[in-house]
Amino acid sequence: MTMTRMMHKVLFILGIVCIVIAVIALLYAALQRFGYYHVLDGDSDMYARMHLHMMVSFVIGIVFAIAAVVCFVIRAKM
Repeated sequence: MTMTRMMHKVLFILGIVCIVIAVIALLYAALQRFGYYHVLDGDSDMYARMHLHMMVSFVIGIVFAIAAVVCFVIRAKM
């Protein structure tokens, strides 16, 4: 197996793993957003925690989605 072929496989697997992590993070952000806007009897600490989790997981999801795109672009250019 040549080095280029091995890099193709590694970048493909890494891209798929990044996509899976991005989807999970974005789903978690959506779940936290739903909770943030639909919980009616929570204290302010719970709302602050939900908002923080929503924002952090959204940013993590976007970062991993961009990393996946970069992996696929580099793989296509090889």
